[in-house]
Amino acid sequence: MTNKKFEELCNDTRMFYRLPKQLFLDPAYAEISNDAKLLYMILLDRRCLSESNGSDWRDEQGCVFIYSTIEEMMNLMNCGNKKINELLKELEGCDLVLRRHRGLGKPNRIYVYDLLRADNSNWKPRAFSLVKGGELYA
Repeated sequence: MTNKKFEELCNDTRMFYRLPKQLFLDPAYAEISNDAKLLYMILLDRRCLSESNGSDWRDEQGCVFIYSTIEEMMNLMNCGNKKINELLKELEGCDLVLRRHRGLGKPNRIYVYDLLRADNSNWKPRAFSLVKGGELYA
């Protein structure tokens, strides 16, 4: 393989998932299971794709989101519904993922914190509490 072909292969991000070393080195993520880290890696890849696809994948506040159904995640991770929900709860517990239910059979919006970026100040939407205890987005 020529050097040029090797460089093209390495620079083609569609062929590889990126797994941030911070998931293994930072004590804040020490309790996350390896399966949850793999799911994060998949969701982060989808987030990067959404980010590159422009404003259609940004909410009213400019936060990048993805759509990924539980079934899609089950197929990619080769596990069941209960396991995927446990993994998502692990990621939410470490503030790496935020799910927003949309109701009416629509897939959840998933906001993914990007450990590979220096500035993540606008990674999830700000919520305002209503009197009845629900959430409304600005």
